[in-house]
Amino acid sequence: MASPYAQYVGDLDPVDVLRTSFDDYLHLISRLNNAWAQPWAPGKWTARQVMVHVAQWEMILGVRLRYGVAAPDYVVQPMDQDEIMRLEGDVIDGPTAWSAFEGNRRMNLAFALSLSSADRKRKFLHPEHGEIDVDYVLVTLAGHAVHHFRQLAPLAGFPS
Repeated sequence: MASPYAQYVGDLDPVDVLRTSFDDYLHLISRLNNAWAQPWAPGKWTARQVMVHVAQWEMILGVRLRYGVAAPDYVVQPMDQDEIMRLEGDVIDGPTAWSAFEGNRRMNLAFALSLSSADRKRKFLHPEHGEIDVDYVLVTLAGHAVHHFRQLAPLAGFPS
């Protein structure tokens, strides 16, 4: 089974997409200063909420990535994104969420760059998606950020 975010990575190496999408966010973030309260589309999350969500999943997927490599018999703990946002989504401002994303992306990118091809093929179980491997998580991590970057880009005056 392919990651639900595979379309945002295509045939590219997901580690390269982690790097290029991080560069995209670095260029975007300074232009969001006045747009944090704006929804990316009518009735959708605000830029702040999107950034909180992206930061949350950068952390969650980063942990899954590390456990997938290091923990024998690892089984992913599924998470409900709406419940996480309900608990935390209104208490974190956009710049704080950005800082969390930035730090986690730097760590995730360094870790991803250190992985061998054997590490990237390590398999483990996801209760909702079946057997997956580290590359699946890398694709999900990279593609998820690209997906949400496309929502934020127009708010910063960039094409989506």
